[in-house]
Amino acid sequence: MEKVFTLAELVKEYGTEVQKESFKKNGNLNKRSLDSIKKSVERDWESVKIEGRGSKRIITCSGRREDKAMKKDGRVRSGRQQVEHRIPMDIIVATHLEYDMTKQASMSLGKWAVEFGLITKLEYDLLCSRNSSIMRQKHIDKAVEIGIIDEDQTKLLDEFTLYCIEIYRQLAKTLEHMKTCGIILFYENWMGYSKDGKISINPEIMKKIQKVRRDLMKKHDVVEFNLTAHRNAKKVINFKCEWKQALAEVKDEFGSVLGIKYYWKEYAVILKATSKAVQRYLEMYCTDALESYVSEKEQFINESEADYVLKRRANIMKKAEKHHKQRLQEYKEQKIEFATEEEEEFIRLFYTQQEIEDIFAGYDLGVKRLHLQNLYMERMGQLFDLYNLKVYNNK
Repeated sequence: MEKVFTLAELVKEYGTEVQKESFKKNGNLNKRSLDSIKKSVERDWESVKIEGRGSKRIITCSGRREDKAMKKDGRVRSGRQQVEHRIPMDIIVATHLEYDMTKQASMSLGKWAVEFGLITKLEYDLLCSRNSSIMRQKHIDKAVEIGIIDEDQTKLLDEFTLYCIEIYRQLAKTLEHMKTCGIILFYENWMGYSKDGKISINPEIMKKIQKVRRDLMKKHDVVEFNLTAHRNAKKVINFKCEWKQALAEVKDEFGSVLGIKYYWKEYAVILKATSKAVQRYLEMYCTDALESYVSEKEQFINESEADYVLKRRANIMKKAEKHHKQRLQEYKEQKIEFATEEEEEFIRLFYTQQEIEDIFAGYDLGVKRLHLQNLYMERMGQLFDLYNLKVYNNK
């Protein structure tokens, strides 16, 4: 298929309002505006040929695309590279969708992460344990039994959990990115489990639920980090107790009490019918890998999966190292002050200098010992390796 445009016709169909106004005023376009419009045209046509000069230009387009090509935007590309494992993760997701390797169309982000092979079932179970003391204890027992942590170092597992939970946010960005690129259709829906079983929560009700939760968090002076890292703190326990009651009393639009026990967000992900997901992604964001994919797809996919695990581990360890250095610096700068000399003299009768420092630190002493002995990074790496053992993978 071929179509010929005059410059005026091209501006009318593909130009922005600013470009249309400029053309109307000047009867022509500068090179920058013409190049910008040409990029938009190339999303619809495989070949664009411009002949002539000035307002007399003739533009011949051939090879109409079934789907718009992805927008060429260096800002998007640079954003995708901020996380080391972003590109292999995108490729893994695109591959699973393209080859119809997923079992359901709508799931929570956690289940999608398992389905795509971005986390193992064991790691997903760990992330779910944030909301269950019984499940959490099983993971603590496992880590202690293997010898990664001691009984007084359970906070290390909580910190590892916080590093891992970032995969949900990263996956959400990947799906949004693919939606923007025209590869998938992507919808969000809030679900809950109530006295009557699984229910769908409409946006207005969800808005009210989130407001109640924010108000209660403000009332009890807690943030999201406290809910995982300080689960035994009195203020966290008080918040959870009141929040559980408030959630159970939420009413629907007809005034009926729903009795919600917990809720989650599901994501419906559907590949567009004519989309060659992986190839389209590589054409725009990783052209140096395109030849490898076309010539040896299976090997390329396997290498992408291995690359993803290595880079994700490196990303978590980099965050852990930053935290480790911050803690060591805090310990070094610790200042101990007493109200009076008599108070200091009395306290030092019962505590050593190290014990006093530990008390003032307000931090789990077992984990502090790992920092001071430079074992923190080693144990964090061991936790990652444990939770990414292939035997637990869903493949």
